[in-house]
Amino acid sequence: MPAIHAFAADATSGVTGNTLCLNAQKPGGTDTYARIENVFGKGAVEAPSDTHYASARPHITEGGDDVVSAYFAVLAIDPTDVNLDGKTVAEGSDRSRTEIKIAPSLMGMHQAFKARENNSFVYSWRFKIDAGMKFSPSFTHIHQIKAYGGRYAEPPLITFTPLASGRMEVRQIDDLKNEGGVYHVLGTVALSQIQGQWIDVREQITFSNSAGHYQLSMRGQDDKSVLEIDSAGLQLWRTGADHMRPKWGIYRKHHAMLNQDKDDYVYFANLGITRGSQPDSSCR
Repeated sequence: MPAIHAFAADATSGVTGNTLCLNAQKPGGTDTYARIENVFGKGAVEAPSDTHYASARPHITEGGDDVVSAYFAVLAIDPTDVNLDGKTVAEGSDRSRTEIKIAPSLMGMHQAFKARENNSFVYSWRFKIDAGMKFSPSFTHIHQIKAYGGRYAEPPLITFTPLASGRMEVRQIDDLKNEGGVYHVLGTVALSQIQGQWIDVREQITFSNSAGHYQLSMRGQDDKSVLEIDSAGLQLWRTGADHMRPKWGIYRKHHAMLNQDKDDYVYFANLGITRGSQPDSSCR
């Protein structure tokens, strides 16, 4: 995988070869949500906190820096952000969510890019966790693989979960488990190795109930590996699901250890969803 260098944003997003690409525009880009949904389908943006404040505040915006010229900036504000139910902490909610996903509905776009049982997919992207972001001992997911349909769709299948302990876990959860229950840690990386810099990710999954295969490569701006995973024989399918799909953003449980007076950001760029094992390089 090549090192991350400064590059010009691809002006187009959509299907290129066997890959569905979502790229941001340069800083100051407008109609961000429309652009995301034009590629990933109607309902691809989950940003319930946008209109929760006296003055509406978009929780997904676009920006750029000297390494990645165009990215999506995903915002989290604790404890006042909300989940999809729109409820505050005072109203009984315990978590918040701002995420980008491929639209789940059966009538949504790009059916070919929703993973079915026994399919193999590659998900590729870049992310940067803001250097000052805080985490709790509970959960903050910045990437999930989720099921659509079936009785076991609620807990995520795969998560990237940074923690107050100073590490990020890559977790896998079987059927019949809930998010607070048993999960398997496939790999860990110290936050000191990844926070505050752009990380290049290639995640390959064979979606099988009994013979699932999970491969992950994460590399830093110096092109050095920070985490490699190659685990076979996993349950990597949700029984009864219609399809699996990736999500990128910030989904976290409220906690006193999170920033109470500072905005938190995770930045994402060059989101790619590939059928098979050969991503199209034009996502970059």
